[in-house]
Amino acid sequence: MKAIAAPITSCLVALALSACTPMSQEQIEGRADSAVRSETGPTNEASGVQSMQPMLEQIRADAARRAGVALDLVKVLTVESVTWSDGSLGCPEPGMMYTQALARGHRVRVDAGGTMLVYHAGAQQTFVQCPPDRAKEPSAIDST
Repeated sequence: MKAIAAPITSCLVALALSACTPMSQEQIEGRADSAVRSETGPTNEASGVQSMQPMLEQIRADAARRAGVALDLVKVLTVESVTWSDGSLGCPEPGMMYTQALARGHRVRVDAGGTMLVYHAGAQQTFVQCPPDRAKEPSAIDST
């Protein structure tokens, strides 16, 4: 049994490291497009991105409203898988209390007609547009 554990551990480490890298807009669109075109259903790799599409569209709509531009001028630049240090999703509001537990989520960078906006999202399809003065870095602990 010990001879099998080392290769499995190596595979799990490689998988974890590859899952933590940010995706470019082209990667997001390419994966989502291939999942939508598939007639046999999305692959496991694409299904994660496809399941985020409704939230990304909501983020794009919010960014268009905030920047006062048409929706077609809003581009998702990056979607980064992160672990937030608490329920504030790395964007605490003064006077508010938050769950004190690690929270899986994403940091999404958007270009809304030249206005750069950053959104912090949770695993439950929740998100907040986070201004730079409130933004906290994700936890150094990766629970994924």
